[in-house]
Amino acid sequence: MFLATWKYFSYYTILTNLLVFIWISVQVFYPHSNFALFALDHNVSAAVTFYILTVGLANYLLYGWQVLTLPNRIYDLLVHAVTPILTFCYWFFYLSKIQLTYEYIPYWLIYPLTYAVYTTVHGNWTKFYPYDFTNIDVLGAKKVALNAFSLSVGVLLGASAFVFVSKNIG
Repeated sequence: MFLATWKYFSYYTILTNLLVFIWISVQVFYPHSNFALFALDHNVSAAVTFYILTVGLANYLLYGWQVLTLPNRIYDLLVHAVTPILTFCYWFFYLSKIQLTYEYIPYWLIYPLTYAVYTTVHGNWTKFYPYDFTNIDVLGAKKVALNAFSLSVGVLLGASAFVFVSKNIG
């Protein structure tokens, strides 16, 4: 049971959806707390929105529209489409986009890079890699490093584009 739970929470998709859930829950249930003020900070709210958008975009860009059973399709749509779209709409229509600058982007990279390190260490120890492109045992360290570099560049460019668009709609 523990191993299955650990594997389930090894996916970036799950962790990021959980992050969005916590981010929204704090705003709803503890709106006047310091944590809610932190969650509503323009940089934090933009970063969380960016993370969940990358979940949806990466899923459909990397894996396309997969053939799934109805329950799995519903789950897939909830975590890869509905949550990203609703989060983006909430951020777009209700939260501040002013004051976002490119200098925040290195801070935005902490979460995905920490996840990448965790996945590598976790996978090496348990031999479970949540995503095929992270499997060092099959692909080798050089290919996984190239995949990580490519994803990092993609995240960096995506974050830059996100800030650019935010500054022009804010």
